[in-house]
Amino acid sequence: MPLRPPRLRPRGLLTGIAALAVGALLLWHRTLPDIAGSASLVETFLPWGGALLIVLGAVALLRLSLVAGLAVAAAMAVWWSAFGVAALPAMNGGAPRFTVVSENIRAQNPQASAIAEGLASRSPDLITLQELDATTRPAVESALAGRYPHHIVVGTVGLWSRYELTGEEPLSLGLGWNRALRVDVATPGATTRVYTVHLASMRPGEHQERDRMLAELRNTIAADTAEHLLVIGDFNAASTDHSLSPLLAELDEQPDSSLGLGFSWPAVFPVARLDHALTRGLTVSVSTVLPANGSDHRGILVGLR
Repeated sequence: MPLRPPRLRPRGLLTGIAALAVGALLLWHRTLPDIAGSASLVETFLPWGGALLIVLGAVALLRLSLVAGLAVAAAMAVWWSAFGVAALPAMNGGAPRFTVVSENIRAQNPQASAIAEGLASRSPDLITLQELDATTRPAVESALAGRYPHHIVVGTVGLWSRYELTGEEPLSLGLGWNRALRVDVATPGATTRVYTVHLASMRPGEHQERDRMLAELRNTIAADTAEHLLVIGDFNAASTDHSLSPLLAELDEQPDSSLGLGFSWPAVFPVARLDHALTRGLTVSVSTVLPANGSDHRGILVGLR
């Protein structure tokens, strides 16, 4: 029986197909069916497509495959257009009029007092915290007493300020109990309306409450006529999540001031940015993620003018 000649295929074809698949996902992730929140989960980790492309690029190089190399280069160009600029240090400049730190300190955290003291040691003008409960709230209030003459706590969120607070209003955002607040802060130069938020968690099959809160928050912001506005806290949604897009259409988010994409969760090895500072009518002069300090989230710091 004559031997069949071996089938020829371009070297690195599978590597090239994998790279093009990553590029296609980056381009058309908004077309994914959102079954049980799966699209949100995929979109949360989209920036890590760059790491996968680096691996595929190494494979293409080892195999000396032109086909795979071109596919990886094309996909990497797509990744760069989506995330490259955001990964570079933002060059905003200018001295801030006031600074704000925000962190989800984790409910029942025995280190709540130390976390609050650590945040206060950075001398921010405002501190916003999430997951205040019967354990963490008294510890935080004791740690910050005397340093911040004005503060308000609503449900599990709180704001401590050097400046006077007026017009406090609790917000349920469709959840049924308050996990957000709105208040006017007498910041230098002009009053700033601040929203401190902690949106519901997103897990596969459990995303409806978070999505409803995002929609309610977007509608609330769209109807708000305040000239200077800051929305800050734990959104439980990445900037790449389609559910956050309507809110981002109303507000601005500046890239991190340092190299990288500013991931804030989980604290030990951050893989996603769930904590945000969104603005309208304000310029961000500095934006950075703080080191891990005993919570499951890392804090964020922004300077505004």
